[in-house]
Amino acid sequence: MFRNNPIAAVLVAALFLSALASCWSATWWFLGAREFQQLEFRYQALQRTSSAMQSLANEVIEYSKRNPSMDPLLQQFDLKPRPPGPSPASQPTAKPAR
Repeated sequence: MFRNNPIAAVLVAALFLSALASCWSATWWFLGAREFQQLEFRYQALQRTSSAMQSLANEVIEYSKRNPSMDPLLQQFDLKPRPPGPSPASQPTAKPAR
């Protein structure tokens, strides 16, 4: 049949190439969708962690209003501004005695 009708051979080849391209496209889409789902899950986990940390930081700041001994720790992690004054780097250091 194919020897007598070259148009049929061309159409079968075109059908084969079209099926191959469709399979490649479906595989590419599937892998992209799976990666998107993984990234979305990671993003949601980071959002949950971020909101939990923000909530914890807000609670610690509220607690520091009643207990000022927390201030040095909060200042160390830049959760509370440092009081104005000389910085430790600008203070002169004592020279060792000889």
